[in-house]
Amino acid sequence: MVNILNIPELGELEIVEIYEYYDQPVLYSCKNASGHHYLVVAAAEDDQFLTWLCVAVSTERLNLIRYGKIDLHDAFADSENRYAIQVRVPYKEDAPIQTDSVQSDRIPEDMLPLPGECLDIEIETLQW
Repeated sequence: MVNILNIPELGELEIVEIYEYYDQPVLYSCKNASGHHYLVVAAAEDDQFLTWLCVAVSTERLNLIRYGKIDLHDAFADSENRYAIQVRVPYKEDAPIQTDSVQSDRIPEDMLPLPGECLDIEIETLQW
């Protein structure tokens, strides 16, 4: 399977925290070598691709998401940069990853976490 942590537009990613796991991380925060931070969720699946949504997040916004002050739906549908990177990872090993930029307010609802779904992490504030 293709490495979900190597997205050409974002660079090689390192997972910072995993919030949900099902056979693999399905909701997590990560950062690239230049220190840019992203929130990533598995958004859709069909017989050819697993589709992920990635949004850039500031440290302050990620902390608000982690503490449940911003729900997961709005973290993606109302992102800071107003867009998300849609990453389609093929199941076929020799096929390339496909990426598209999508305005965050145009992401189909069935690809987003449910409204009101929040994280509630009770640990120290992340400081990068």
